[in-house]
Amino acid sequence: MPNNIPTNQSDIADTDVVLIDKEDYWLTHYVLAERMIQVEYASIRDQIRNEASSDTLTYILEGGFRGFHKYSKEHLREEWLDGAEDKWYQLYADAELPWEPYEEDPINKKLTGDPKEAKQC
Repeated sequence: MPNNIPTNQSDIADTDVVLIDKEDYWLTHYVLAERMIQVEYASIRDQIRNEASSDTLTYILEGGFRGFHKYSKEHLREEWLDGAEDKWYQLYADAELPWEPYEEDPINKKLTGDPKEAKQC
């Protein structure tokens, strides 16, 4: 039987920082992947509400999907900076996120800067 499960290409620990976002939050691989899942879910939800089908969901079901937690640091970063960051913050501002941000997301604590030297906003 062929193994066609997408491989894990994550090249850093879940707790390693991938980037500092536009609001000065230091995002770990895990937190960034969780935010990407929210953006993708919201996109599928909105497509299903407003269209006959979801191209995103069809793509995932046809060809499989690696999953954001299995993305490399650079690939996750590229996806985030290619519009997902703005979309996530818009969903957050509009109270349209499909669920609350991951409990370890620094936005929940309103912490900016280096998490080792966290300061309150």
